[in-house]
Amino acid sequence: MNAPILPIQQEPVLTPDQLEEILRKHEIFLQHSMKGARAVLNSRHLPGIDLSNRLLSKADLSGSVLARANLKFVNLAGATLYCCDMHKVDARYGNFCCADMRGATLNGSNLSHARLDGADFRSGRLLRTDDMGRGAVIDRTGSAAGVDFTYCSLVGATFEGADLKGANFTGAILVGTKFKGARMENVILKHAVIADGDLKDISLPASALKECVLPPTPEALAAKRRIVFQLNAHQRWIESDGRVGTAAQIDGADLRPLAETIGKFKLTAISARGIIAPGVDFSCTEMQGANFDNADLRGASFEGSDLRGVKLRGALLHHAKFLGADMRPLRLKSGVLIACDLAGAEFSAEQRAQALFS
Repeated sequence: MNAPILPIQQEPVLTPDQLEEILRKHEIFLQHSMKGARAVLNSRHLPGIDLSNRLLSKADLSGSVLARANLKFVNLAGATLYCCDMHKVDARYGNFCCADMRGATLNGSNLSHARLDGADFRSGRLLRTDDMGRGAVIDRTGSAAGVDFTYCSLVGATFEGADLKGANFTGAILVGTKFKGARMENVILKHAVIADGDLKDISLPASALKECVLPPTPEALAAKRRIVFQLNAHQRWIESDGRVGTAAQIDGADLRPLAETIGKFKLTAISARGIIAPGVDFSCTEMQGANFDNADLRGASFEGSDLRGVKLRGALLHHAKFLGADMRPLRLKSGVLIACDLAGAEFSAEQRAQALFS
């Protein structure tokens, strides 16, 4: 399907008060109030604007100039950023899930730790007119050359045909991410999580993928049966208060082959140090006192889980979900309280706000 042509005409410059009123009404609009109005800021000249921490999901900024803008912690989920000039923006920790970023120019921008699941970075088309009313169609290739995508979540994002030369995807979650036809010279993928179906479209030498978290190996798949046996024994050990069964030690195991069954087991006091479990669903699981030190839990879900007294020292928790997770201190039968240990783990303020600590 051809990209739609976006007609661009210079819009009047907004005063700070006018812009603030548009942003204020948009936040009311997001509350489904009749007093609000969707922010329509297309074709605006807004270089260097500070939109940090603003709620702009579903806003329309198509064709606008946002170069060098401060977009830290902004929420632009589902927003229209079609053919925007966004070079050298600071969008760390921003939310761009399902945003239309076709034809956007992002060269030199910092999007580290941002959520970009389902975002579309394919090409777009502009129709520019001069003072005589003459128009010219300009094809805009999605350009993200040199962009810092470190530790981003890009699940299901589309970079088909985009210019990604020199982009840094260190630690990024690239599950279901589409790269067909993308220019990927000198791209960095160190420690990135890549799923099976994504490899066929990445035209890079094997050496570029050697430090990635690649799909489970045949050995990891073969170990599934043994780990399930251990988890069943661990369940009996918990339910019998240690009289039967055995406490499981699954340190270093790849739990992705068990993604559909892991939630059936109680994981109280389990030793799971250094496990590989990005994207695994642990929601509503009993995990009191479990040891997940140095585990790879990027994008995993702990929503509604009992994590009292859990150890997560040095764990990779980027984009992990903790909504409703119980992370209060664990009280032992002796009366001793054991607090959750997150030393060395990057646990964001948003994740902390989702969980229950008191």
